[in-house]
Amino acid sequence: MIVKNAVYQFVNENDRIRIIYTSTHEDLCAYVHLEAMLVVPVMESISMIEKDLESNNLVEIMDPFFQIIEDSSLSEVVRRKREKSWGIIQQYWEPRKIELINCSTRMPLFRQISEHCNISIMTVRRMFSRFWQRGMTPNACILDYSNSGAPGKEKSFSVKTGKPRMARKKDDSLGINADDQVKKQFEVVINKYYRTKQRKSLYAVYLQLLEDFYSVPVKENGEMRRILQNPSNVPTYGQFYYWFKKNDNPGLNIKKRAGDKEYELTSRPILGDARMEAPGPGFRYQIDATPNDLHIVSEIDRNKLIGRPVIYTIIDVYSRMITGVYVGLEENSWSGAMMVLDSMVADKAELCAQYGIPIDNEIWPSSQLPEVIIADRGEMKGHGVENLISSFKVTIENTSPYRGDLKGIVERLFRTINEKMRTFLPGGIMKDFRKRGDPDYRLEAKLTLSEARKIVFLAAIEHNLGSIDEYPLTPDMLRDNVRPIPLEIWNWGIANQKGCLRKVDQLTFRLGILPRGKATMSRGAVIFHKLEYGASELLAEDNHLKVAENKVDVVYDPRNLRNIYMLKPDGGGSILLNLLDKNEAYANFSLEDVLEMNKKRGVLKRSADEDQLAISVQLHQEIKKIAKAATKATNGQLDTMVSNAKRLRNIRENRAEEKATQRKKETLISPPVSNDKLADVISFPDTIVDSTSNSSTKESMIDLIRRRRNERPKE
Repeated sequence: MIVKNAVYQFVNENDRIRIIYTSTHEDLCAYVHLEAMLVVPVMESISMIEKDLESNNLVEIMDPFFQIIEDSSLSEVVRRKREKSWGIIQQYWEPRKIELINCSTRMPLFRQISEHCNISIMTVRRMFSRFWQRGMTPNACILDYSNSGAPGKEKSFSVKTGKPRMARKKDDSLGINADDQVKKQFEVVINKYYRTKQRKSLYAVYLQLLEDFYSVPVKENGEMRRILQNPSNVPTYGQFYYWFKKNDNPGLNIKKRAGDKEYELTSRPILGDARMEAPGPGFRYQIDATPNDLHIVSEIDRNKLIGRPVIYTIIDVYSRMITGVYVGLEENSWSGAMMVLDSMVADKAELCAQYGIPIDNEIWPSSQLPEVIIADRGEMKGHGVENLISSFKVTIENTSPYRGDLKGIVERLFRTINEKMRTFLPGGIMKDFRKRGDPDYRLEAKLTLSEARKIVFLAAIEHNLGSIDEYPLTPDMLRDNVRPIPLEIWNWGIANQKGCLRKVDQLTFRLGILPRGKATMSRGAVIFHKLEYGASELLAEDNHLKVAENKVDVVYDPRNLRNIYMLKPDGGGSILLNLLDKNEAYANFSLEDVLEMNKKRGVLKRSADEDQLAISVQLHQEIKKIAKAATKATNGQLDTMVSNAKRLRNIRENRAEEKATQRKKETLISPPVSNDKLADVISFPDTIVDSTSNSSTKESMIDLIRRRRNERPKE
């Protein structure tokens, strides 16, 4: 809706206008431009203005001329001139508004006002222009006497000003003034050479000024170079330095030379502290991770160096108490964040007992969920944190990169812990003392990961029981004699300040922050990434048959897939699943390892399928070849005179006959194969033997055959 006297700005042109007249029944309005010296009202349809507003081409802005001026602050002359102008405007603006807006009647009316009031027509135009532009109020008629004398504006001189130069020749010039042209040159070189990432010195920029604007190119020995024209007619470094300091913009210089992040980190205005956003314990936690300034050795073999561990810490903004700590080899990732979040809700007495540190719960009482966790987009960004937000109603605020100042409390804590560990422990990083010939501090590493964890836990306990420098104790804390100790501030805040700490079961919390996936239920086994899991609860009373869907939701730890949790479909809890014995070989592998092995298994299977495909094609061709030959042979022997009924009637007898034949061929005990050679052919005499010949002749013939048989060589 268009409102009279409202100020709008065109986004594309950066032109500001003020509405001085509206008529809804005519769908018309009039506006004037605020930047013009003598304005001319412009008529426009209201619907067109509203269309520009809807398309965001025109936006409403604050009135730039609005100010509260008390009459007591105005001189008598200013008040008298204001009343005179206001009286003329009142006489003509309301009664004859349409004539003043209309372009065809405006100038005749201005002439009439000029003659009637005995003032010039230019004075009338300026009077109405000021009235329209500045809000159409009596104070809009005040003249700009505050600008008299041009305060803040620089003067121009026709002769050289300032102290004369001490050393100059008679024919040398006195120098030059820093006029508008010279100041423009200063501005150009400062923006071009000083406000850059190269971070040039101011004197180097001054030399660049002389090279760009006060030198001429000459050619010497075939090369182009620039020489200074006249050293006496150039601005001095003192002039350049004076105008640079006079128009200096330190914030812009830092942003251009070091970057916006450096400005926000080191030079932005600081008007509060982090505790202003946390009225009590548990409102805001800060989480961060950093490599520890300590090298450690392997627990399996102390001869092996494994680098630096990573420390994850969570700290309460209000009390400065450390509420969670983890030391491991996981880089800035959700895997490491899960561990420190788990320590945040853990019972600290039980947690410290794992590392041989006996404490009472009163020493470290924090084991609750906060309302907000502030992170830096490293470990608390991704799909894993969504469960933390949705399941436990914890707000995650991620800071922009390289803005450690937004988590200054936890960043300062890291420096304190690292200073203690690297100073007293072997293998500590001594950055400032590493010189040529010094021993390598990495070779001095002696502690294992578990030993480093114990030391960090002890440092966290010391911090919670130690004094905090410059903690802003409130009057109520001073009244109750609360010392600046995190534990005392925490206990006092729990008792006296409103808080939003929430207790949560550790197993429930783990199931909420661990990643989830889909598994398949098949005959009592749960298959997840081709690994099979089981539980006695699934087999009792055939519960696996009662699952409504084949797919089930599971919660798993990606670092070890020995066990997973299956979420019950009705939301009534979870079931712990153990890896079946046939997949026990994969018990200590991570999800990445299992996925890689599944990938390799698939590659091998595809390779085998490709070979099988080539064999199948050849086999198919051989089968068709055999079938074709068999068809041809059968068709060649087929007796067409035998009816189909007769052929079908004799199947049983034919089968028995064929079976007998095949049994003879398929016997497993075959008769021995004789290696004897054929006997030599014996030639008989051509004489005809008479049947009446005596028996002696027959016997001699038989003997001859026997002898020949015995003479055959034995194999």
